[in-house]
Amino acid sequence: MKISKIHTKKYSVAVLLLSVIFLCGCSTRKNTPINRGYHNMTSRFNVNFNGKEALKNGEEEHAKLCHDNFITTLPIYVYPPKEELSTIYPSMDRVIEKGSKCIYKHSMFFKGKEYVKNIDDAYLMMGKAYFYKQDYQQAQRIFNYIITTHKDGNCVEEAMVWNARTALRMGYYGQAEDIINEAKYYVQPKKSKKLNLQYAAAAAEYHLTAPDGDRQTAINYIDDVLKNRPSKLFKTRMYFILGQLYELEEQPSQAHDYFMWVSKHSPDYDLEFNARMHLATNYDGSPAKRAQIIKEMNKMLAEEKNKDYYDQIYYALSEIDRIDEDTTAQMDKLAKSVAAYSNNDFQRTHSSLRLAELYFEQEKYPQAKAYYDTATVSMPKTYPNYAEIKRKSQVLTELVDNLQVVVVQDSLQRIAKMPEKERDRWVKSKINEYKQEKARKEKEERDKELALQSALGYANYNQNTNAGSSGKWYFYNSTLMSAGKTEFLRKWGSRKLEDNWRISNKQQLSFEDMANLNNPKAEQDTTEYDEFGNPILKRETDPEKERFYTQDLPLTEGAMDTSNMMIAEALYQAAVIYLDLLNDQPRGCEMLEKYYQRFPDRDLSPAVLYLLYLNYSQMKNGKADQPKEIILTKYADTDYARLIREPDYYKKVAAAQKQMENMYETVYQDFMNKQWAKVIQSSELAITSCTDRLLRSKFAYLRAVSVGQVQGKDQYRNALQGVVTEYGDLPVAELARLLLETLEPEVKPVVQTEASAGAESQELSGDGPFIFNAEEWHYVALIVNVHKIKVMDLKVQISDFNKQFYALQNLSLNSFYINQDEQLVTISRFRNADAAMDYYNGFIRSNLFKDDVLAKNITPYVMGAANYSIYYKQRESRPLYEAFFQKNYLKP
Repeated sequence: MKISKIHTKKYSVAVLLLSVIFLCGCSTRKNTPINRGYHNMTSRFNVNFNGKEALKNGEEEHAKLCHDNFITTLPIYVYPPKEELSTIYPSMDRVIEKGSKCIYKHSMFFKGKEYVKNIDDAYLMMGKAYFYKQDYQQAQRIFNYIITTHKDGNCVEEAMVWNARTALRMGYYGQAEDIINEAKYYVQPKKSKKLNLQYAAAAAEYHLTAPDGDRQTAINYIDDVLKNRPSKLFKTRMYFILGQLYELEEQPSQAHDYFMWVSKHSPDYDLEFNARMHLATNYDGSPAKRAQIIKEMNKMLAEEKNKDYYDQIYYALSEIDRIDEDTTAQMDKLAKSVAAYSNNDFQRTHSSLRLAELYFEQEKYPQAKAYYDTATVSMPKTYPNYAEIKRKSQVLTELVDNLQVVVVQDSLQRIAKMPEKERDRWVKSKINEYKQEKARKEKEERDKELALQSALGYANYNQNTNAGSSGKWYFYNSTLMSAGKTEFLRKWGSRKLEDNWRISNKQQLSFEDMANLNNPKAEQDTTEYDEFGNPILKRETDPEKERFYTQDLPLTEGAMDTSNMMIAEALYQAAVIYLDLLNDQPRGCEMLEKYYQRFPDRDLSPAVLYLLYLNYSQMKNGKADQPKEIILTKYADTDYARLIREPDYYKKVAAAQKQMENMYETVYQDFMNKQWAKVIQSSELAITSCTDRLLRSKFAYLRAVSVGQVQGKDQYRNALQGVVTEYGDLPVAELARLLLETLEPEVKPVVQTEASAGAESQELSGDGPFIFNAEEWHYVALIVNVHKIKVMDLKVQISDFNKQFYALQNLSLNSFYINQDEQLVTISRFRNADAAMDYYNGFIRSNLFKDDVLAKNITPYVMGAANYSIYYKQRESRPLYEAFFQKNYLKP
């Protein structure tokens, strides 16, 4: 017994020692059979296994993020927007971690050959993880490494297929095609159904994606996919895509067969439903076929399981009306499609865009704008031509806003011009219409309430009679559930299941607003002001009051002038949008013609005529002579007349400008060489002939400094003061002011009354008519050079900037021309100067605007409400505002 125990102990110790020796000897630096066996086994059943499980989980999460757009041909694979991929990151990061660990601990790479076959798998699953994360550069780097370094490995063929898909996603179509052509000679000899399926799918994806892809070749590759035993879901997807492709190839019988197969065999109801839609909407325009399709569509509408697909069904019905050229019915179905939205952002976007375009064609601009807005809000980033459609929607929204101004102001003017008695009758008729509609709605509500009360009474009766006979839990008792639902509807109405469902109006409140709710005395001034800083009479909101209909009517001469100004600016802006952004010359010229017919003597009239002349010349329609003659006779002294008489006028101006710039370089070199007299002489000559005010200011500054070097202090002071006076809004003025501050103050004899001294003091201060009041409402005003910046694009950028950084301030954005070269863009309103300056500082530091501010393409100011009105109305005082702004807002 003792001997047996002793032997057992010795055996255990020996086994332990051998195990330690074995484990210690399994180094990746020694290429021995024992080492290779150990690392092959450990990498396979430990690290790689866990990595592949994580990849499987990540692929399942990725599949949940994939949503199809059935409006277009389905892609072979779906790629969700990158910003939605956060849910797969934990799994994919674990894959990368396990793959890296496997390679670090178990790789045995000697003389260009890997002896641990699972290392190839580790690299491949890391590449796939990066691909799913849409980090395509890292994925491509790994796939290329496998292909070039592990040529004899077990994953090179699959790596080539994934590398082709990666190049395709990066937009390297030529590279993707080369990889696919090369991979063919590696994959096909393997006779592996998995590899051949992946290869055929990647090749089909190329021909459906690349600009030079061929549809028939894609069909052939999809047929190859089907020969290699794909999963049932992928097989169904391929059949659906084949149906779509054969529709595009105008082979309806083949398309019908594939859609029929999908409708009968699909494990996914989205595919089944859309296959049925394709089968049902194969419309040839005949009455019999129309009746058959409508019957099928109505049947689908009646099926409860199709509730989430009503938007697609209504859209399909609208297409039948489009083919029949019944625009009214088509628009009705499209509106129902948008209203039936459940979760298909692609369909809502598509239906909204189509309906917006129809309303736009009918010149119903408010409705068009509403549906453009809906389309823009709901559009997924994976929607085809997303960026272009987004840009077009923004352009069209801007256009619709301007056209709507014309429609509204024309209507208001028409009513304002009615005889007073006729206008009173019109107002009373509108009030009667409102009261009748209000009564109708109240009756509807009463009828609904009675129906609910009746249903509630019946439900309560059943509840009382059945309560004693049922011991079920509440949610298992259908009678109690019905009664509860009825009671909920009676009390709350129909409410969407969401946070704060009890609150019907979820308007966002700021902390300041919430504080004011609890402390009414602390609430600040809520008086509304117009864009010129004038208090606005509180608007009438009751449609049963006469003033509700008359408060916007331009009944005075001043109000009529303002209305005409709004129409003129809107017509001009609409013309510019048509011509520059939509390339629609006929409609752009139509807007310009309307402008000149109505406002022949406004500041922009010469520009309008010149635009008509240019566009009619390009269109070669024989209409260019009329605006040309008006310019040459009525506006003979303008640049537009010179451009017509001398087409090379601007080239000559540019040549003269270049000559003057060269002259400035010479004068500046003389200045640096301290040739003061020569600088003064050359600068005085340049100032008299230079037409560029900015360049002229630089000559004046060099002259002033040179005067200080060779003439007396008084002449020096006068020269610097002249620079400040003449060029107060330009950069050299600030330099001149700094030099003036270094001089001793000039002593003048006092020979004036106290009153005149006060007046002169205000005049010399440079403030002009502007008065600083830090506590009034403020605006941030941008003077924009329209030749350097597209104002519409700038407004889009500002709007995005406001949403990102100032979302709670509810800022508004307006713009209008203040002369032919500049627009005033206004961001409003801010409670005081400090709030406006906070925005100003954020604006000028933003990377979006910083360069244009430095280049003086945008000149930003902060203005109080009163000063804003003065700046707009008193054109001659505008140059003074720069100094006023520097003094009162940018002071240290």
